[in-house]
Amino acid sequence: MSSTNWIEAKLLPIANKLQRNKYISAMQQTFMLLIPIMMIGSVCIIIGTPIRDYTLMAETDAMYGFFKSWAIFLENYGEPITILSWTCLYSLGLWVSFAISYNLARIYKIKSLIVPILSLSCFFVLCTTLTGDEGFDSAYWGGEGLFAALVIGIAVTEAYRFLNKKKFGQINLPDTVPPVLKNSIGSLFPVLFISACATILCIVIRTTTGLIFPQIILGIFSPIVAAVDNIFGMVFSSILTQIVWWFGIHNSAITSLLDPLTSANYIANAAAYSAGTLPANLPHIFTDMFWWNFMVIGGSGATFGLLLLMLRSKSKQIKTIGKLSLIPGLFGINEPIIFGLPIVLNPIFIIPWISAQTLNGIITWICMDFGLVNKSFIDPSWNMPPIISHFLSTLDWRAAVLGVLLIVIDLLIYLPFLKVFEKQKLLEEAGEITEEINV
Repeated sequence: MSSTNWIEAKLLPIANKLQRNKYISAMQQTFMLLIPIMMIGSVCIIIGTPIRDYTLMAETDAMYGFFKSWAIFLENYGEPITILSWTCLYSLGLWVSFAISYNLARIYKIKSLIVPILSLSCFFVLCTTLTGDEGFDSAYWGGEGLFAALVIGIAVTEAYRFLNKKKFGQINLPDTVPPVLKNSIGSLFPVLFISACATILCIVIRTTTGLIFPQIILGIFSPIVAAVDNIFGMVFSSILTQIVWWFGIHNSAITSLLDPLTSANYIANAAAYSAGTLPANLPHIFTDMFWWNFMVIGGSGATFGLLLLMLRSKSKQIKTIGKLSLIPGLFGINEPIIFGLPIVLNPIFIIPWISAQTLNGIITWICMDFGLVNKSFIDPSWNMPPIISHFLSTLDWRAAVLGVLLIVIDLLIYLPFLKVFEKQKLLEEAGEITEEINV
């Protein structure tokens, strides 16, 4: 059996099942839905943390007045910015527990908003402790609570669906009652039962282990995180996503599984930076921005370099596709190239399709690991144009230089393969012209 046949027989069915899985679909929709929340948090970090401390600068230094004014502004008016950053970014676990329950309920066609609200309530019960002054300890509301949030959101939704299907404690009201009130009262007993279960689980965990629920979940998932959160895990993930994408299965089937890890790493980096850690010394390399801004330049397969080559192609077909793909490609959308060139199921491009993106990751990892480029801690969004996104995600001009270098490398990787494909297309185009003349 050839390697292609083996992939089609063994790997493709698995990828198809992953893509159709309701939990993975809900996870994907959840993190896409929360992109604006994470972006707002990132902007707050930029505004709320001056790049330089003016007290360590001489008054004659360039930009001294600017950084001093910045710091004074934050002293007087920075509290709302800090609150916004914490409610958006450092409370991401809250929103994940709500959003994944909401999206999973939609998949099940459960229209009641009580389900995600119940999930959020259970998250508070299981992931929060009281401080000595009777305040809330929010340590596990952010990145460290993401895995717990996913588990809670899915479990609460499934439990509610099961109880609702079995008509547990159903209260029948006359049709004259408004639908909203009817649905609300009708869900009373399932809500009470699930809330009671969450409370009992919280008590059992704390009394038997001395821990809280997210600590238990982190302990369970830590071997998986350790296996992926390194350069070898990154390389494996990159190769796997590109293989399934080459067969036409969207890479979200794999990247959705990485989202909890890369998002948690990003939030940990942002928190460390806000606490005063230097960007080069942040704890994590493998973040959302590492993947979407440094590895996937121009879209999956790092096709921005290929796009530049297509714009100068001698083939009318390739050049036309390049022109049509330019604007989307600047913003990380490369489906016109993937399906228009095409790359999917095209044996000519499978090697650069896998290697360009993966090599970007290896080079960037080494640069960040050795302190040549700051680690990423700000999310400029996955569709921010290259070079700009490299700088914004790290606040490091060297990252922008690295971005240019990566694009050049990607271009050189794709060049010989595009030349082969271009030669085929030129022959086809010449044949079409001859055929038209003969007619």
